[in-house]
Amino acid sequence: MAGRMTGAFWATLILALVLCGAGTAPRALAQGATDYPIPSSAREAYGPIFEGFVSPIEPREHLKGTPYDVDQREEALKAQRAARRPTAPAFIRDTDLRVNSRTYLFDEDQFGFDDPEALTTGGWLAYQSGYIADVFQLRSALYTTQPLYANEFAGETDNLSPDGDQITTFGQINGRIKLAGQEITAGRQLVRTPYVNPYDIRMIPLTFEGVVLLPEDQNRDLTYIASYLTRYKPWDDGDFVSMSDGLGVTQDEGMLITGASYRMKHMNVGAVNYWMHDVLNTAYGEIDYMLPCRNDDDGPCFRAGANILDQRTVGADLIAGGPYNTYQASARFIASYRGLVFTGAVSKTGDEANIEKPFGYSTSYTAMIVTNFHQADVSAYMLSLSYDFARLGFEGVKFFAAWGQGYGTLNLLTNEGFADQDELDLRFVYEPHRGPLEGLRVELEYINWQVPDQPFPSDDLDQFRAIVNYSLPLL
Repeated sequence: MAGRMTGAFWATLILALVLCGAGTAPRALAQGATDYPIPSSAREAYGPIFEGFVSPIEPREHLKGTPYDVDQREEALKAQRAARRPTAPAFIRDTDLRVNSRTYLFDEDQFGFDDPEALTTGGWLAYQSGYIADVFQLRSALYTTQPLYANEFAGETDNLSPDGDQITTFGQINGRIKLAGQEITAGRQLVRTPYVNPYDIRMIPLTFEGVVLLPEDQNRDLTYIASYLTRYKPWDDGDFVSMSDGLGVTQDEGMLITGASYRMKHMNVGAVNYWMHDVLNTAYGEIDYMLPCRNDDDGPCFRAGANILDQRTVGADLIAGGPYNTYQASARFIASYRGLVFTGAVSKTGDEANIEKPFGYSTSYTAMIVTNFHQADVSAYMLSLSYDFARLGFEGVKFFAAWGQGYGTLNLLTNEGFADQDELDLRFVYEPHRGPLEGLRVELEYINWQVPDQPFPSDDLDQFRAIVNYSLPLL
């Protein structure tokens, strides 16, 4: 045990200091939005502000960019409930119970240091009642991850606890009230916003505790959020910790969120602010423009966007490295034709500090699976290409490849130049939406992140992930 901890400690220390800058944990490296479905057109591409604000029961619920496929099994269950209990109260008649199983193989070589590997299984059981008097609803979700195989560094996969053990936790227990056109959810819940979100790329998503106010109509053009979050649950922990703990601050502070977005026919605009007393204020704004294209997406389709995330210490500047004021700005162009989607993006990070991002995936358009080029003074570009094989008769089969490079990083410890970095991402997804395999999603990912000219045993980090999900409605 001592040898294992010593090796893990030194590898983690080197990676944290050299790759991330002072005060940033290795977990902050993994920031790409890979929990979002691979797009089949420019219209379906992920856009942080386009997705707006929501508190779903499942991470992929109410996604706006991708077409919604009605689960025929769920519709059949609803019809059966209505037929069996036509006079039952809505609280019972509309109860929904769903299980989602997940089996996950994670294998990584960290620059020749540790090689965390784990095969885990588990998932979640989600419950959602009907509404009492069309006003009050109960929701909960029990999550678990169990090791089938785990080597001595398995805790570094974030799919198990830091010491490689199982995790079982009620990540969601909340009540929801509909009142005067508003929806108020209090308790443990999923929250989806540009900066705070489930980031469901491990066995258990990030969940949050607090109060969230949203408009009752999630399909309206103008959406908004007012929320105060007190605690959150990281991937590798069954317990909730304070929001400020995620930033390395011992003083217990929550996060106040306010924001609005507006969807027009060809444009999405919005801004949202995240304030943490005496710690950090993060503001995000985005403009996303879709050029007119055919409704069936078979013809050429184009989309462009620009965003900026401003991050600065506030009050007593309790966060490590404070006071500082930094930012990450990015822009992109997307073109699609008959299932083929090309994306080109650029980004720039301010030179005063790294972007702190422990609460979800990155808002940057250059975000990769392992890095989003969030280190101080980094300029980056990213090119990606994806294809939906449905037009060739392979429905549910999609492939994605991306290449990104960052350069000009400033080493915050020595104030000297730091090596460039680049990353290759490959993703394969099979997700049928009808037939006997409905509810299945299989994803394979390979990542190669290279940081040359550093005193490591190896120049690159290699990572392989194989994830099998199966969702089944029970009631």
